[in-house]
Amino acid sequence: MKKQTLIKTLLAIAAGILMLLVSFTGFQTVLPTGEAFMPLAGVIAVGTAVALGINISFIVTIISTIIMFVLGTADWVILVDFIIVLIVVGLILKKQVPLNIDLNHQQLLWLAIFTGLVQLFFISAFYGLIGLVLTGSPTGGLTFVRLIIPNSLLTGLLYGFLVAPISLIFRWVARKALHIDNHHDDSSNSADTKHQGSIIVDLRNSKNKDDKK
Repeated sequence: MKKQTLIKTLLAIAAGILMLLVSFTGFQTVLPTGEAFMPLAGVIAVGTAVALGINISFIVTIISTIIMFVLGTADWVILVDFIIVLIVVGLILKKQVPLNIDLNHQQLLWLAIFTGLVQLFFISAFYGLIGLVLTGSPTGGLTFVRLIIPNSLLTGLLYGFLVAPISLIFRWVARKALHIDNHHDDSSNSADTKHQGSIIVDLRNSKNKDDKK
């Protein structure tokens, strides 16, 4: 038990370091209020949630984002964005899927679609609201939206493409590190095989009886 906790802690630290590294990628959008960062590191947060659970992912995300503040690669909007994305992930998965069970392809698809849409609409709407509040006019809000659209569109597309494979890779790494095997339901397959075999025997017996008659 202690060994598994230690391994999960090391995996969480590795995920946090990855988030910090990814925060240096992407591009920043210049707004009248300053630079808007691309929240691409949230993909790592989603992968961590799928592999290690929502609670661990929240802790890793908050600590990593605070360090990003110090490094100058994130702001409070990025933190809110990450939290909303993790809430969406939690609603889709409902609970942590055990590592010994393969994720449903439909779940991965919904994860990719919804996290991508959250990035697209949240970033645009949130910065539009910031522009509306700062300028006091709808025109100012629309200006912010127009400037941030390339950022939000690219981020949404990247989430749509990267969330599923990164989640699968993270789960595979966690399985190997924790020595957890995939769950295969062999009992039902063997039962079906036996059942099919009994049907063949019954058919042959009935045929022999008919020939004797």
